[in-house]
Amino acid sequence: MSARVEMRIMPLVFGFLVAVVGCSDDNPAEPSGSCADRAVFGAAANSEYILPFQVGESYTISQSYCQPLTGHSNQLAYDFEMPIGDDIVAARAGVVRMERDDVPDDGDGTDPTYHNNIYIEHDDGSVAFYAHLQQNSVVVQVGDTVVVGQRIAASGNSGNTGGLPHLHFGVYQDWPPQEGEDVAINFRNADGPLDSRGGLEVGATYTALQY
Repeated sequence: MSARVEMRIMPLVFGFLVAVVGCSDDNPAEPSGSCADRAVFGAAANSEYILPFQVGESYTISQSYCQPLTGHSNQLAYDFEMPIGDDIVAARAGVVRMERDDVPDDGDGTDPTYHNNIYIEHDDGSVAFYAHLQQNSVVVQVGDTVVVGQRIAASGNSGNTGGLPHLHFGVYQDWPPQEGEDVAINFRNADGPLDSRGGLEVGATYTALQY
């Protein structure tokens, strides 16, 4: 078996749980506990990241970071509502560490690690995680170097989406990623509101500007 195939099908056994569900909370409480302690955002204008979709496109946040009573209650991650097939781009330049795209877009998975995804490691060792991608849509391979804004896949409905197609995006401190070792991210080209901490808000819509 080739190394690439092994990387594509190996289970996610890094000791973390990326629990992503399709429901949202229209009236979320303020983040609390350890997740909130990690939710320290810098100025968006100085962010290393762009929105993970094409310039000119707009999408709504269905789940934001540290959102109580959701799969993000202990995650500094975002869910962007996206129809199946829309372009996903690299939010930051880096090297592909893992990818998978053999899971059907049926949105009814129960295992939170069973979905199509890409992990991209950046030059500072942090790792971006793109999940619930469309089946057979990944256009990068393990070891590829990607530039910021490069198309890497299409949005999908694979895994435990709760039936709501979306892109789950988050960043971890290093490889392999560990639950509780994620990074607070905002985006330098996002046109839309930021909350009091500087993060993206659930229910708000964000447009990707030129960068």
